[in-house]
Amino acid sequence: MLSWLYDQMNAIHPLDEAVFKEFDKCFEYLEYPKNSFLLKEGETCNHIYVILDGLVRVFYLKDGREINSLFIEEHYFFMAPDSYYSRKPGYHFIETLQPTKLYRIHHEKLLKLYKEFPALNFVGRIITENYFLWSEERLYLHRKHNAEERYYFFLENYPSLLQKVPLKMIASYLGMNEETLSRIRNKIRKPV
Repeated sequence: MLSWLYDQMNAIHPLDEAVFKEFDKCFEYLEYPKNSFLLKEGETCNHIYVILDGLVRVFYLKDGREINSLFIEEHYFFMAPDSYYSRKPGYHFIETLQPTKLYRIHHEKLLKLYKEFPALNFVGRIITENYFLWSEERLYLHRKHNAEERYYFFLENYPSLLQKVPLKMIASYLGMNEETLSRIRNKIRKPV
């Protein structure tokens, strides 16, 4: 079931078949119903996850409000980086927004694979860099663009999420309230 993942990894850097045999042993398959928490604030993120089917969000609380950081669809990696890399309890929640099928690998097992297969370190670095760029994209979006530009960016880059994610969560992700998002959407539908 992870052949697509192994193809992506091989595209970054060719890996020996033995790497994938070990991954098959280390990955754990799980299914979660909608609104299940994979991680809560104050817990340590011990796994990297890969979604086969479903949708997940990463968020945190600020003054009692949910602030959405990421929405992750099929065939993407995710974790709570603040906790995963520091090995300390973090501030993120990870919740399924749909019934979700995924694989996960424990931090210690991945470190063991890195030691056993040095070429895997290169692949891991590239994947980590891409995750960092994804995060940096969101920060840049919030620093340099107004609300309408942020929404257009979202429309252009994540159109499938409009059908899957409640508007309240999209507004939070874009750094605006739901009323502002509704005004922008109405303006787009009825140009002046």
